Amino acid sequence: MTTIDDAPVELQGAIREFWPEAEWNNAAAIAHLESGFDAFALNDSTDDAHPCGAYLSTRGGVRITAERSVGYFQINSCNLPPDWEWQRLYNGRHNAGTAHMLWSRAGQSWRPWFFSSQALGLS
Repeated sequence: MTTIDDAPVELQGAIREFWPEAEWNNAAAIAHLESGFDAFALNDSTDDAHPCGAYLSTRGGVRITAERSVGYFQINSCNLPPDWEWQRLYNGRHNAGTAHMLWSRAGQSWRPWFFSSQALGLS
C-alpha cells in the first residue's frame, strides 16, 4: 500500500497538517489512486452538451455524471460554489485542505472518493 512517505514533499506536509496521524497513509493512498500524485491532474468530462452534473453512464450501479476533478485528491469543482475559482485546487495545500473538509463532512470517512476507497478497503 502507498504510504505518506511515497507522496511528494508538498503533499506530505499538507496531509500531516490536516489529518490525524492515523489517517496519513490512507490520505496518501487516496491521492495516489486519484491522481498518481500529480498536483496538476485534471479529469474534465464537461462540455457544451454535458455541463457539470449531467448524467454520463452507470458504473457498478453508481451513476456517473460530468465532472471537473482537479489536483492530488481530484476534487470535483462542479460541487463548489459557482463564483469559486476551481483553478485554486492546483495548489497542493488548498487541494488537501478541501479534501479534508470533504472527509470531515462525510463523518471522517473516505466515502467521497467512492471507487478509490472501495479499492483500498476504506469504505
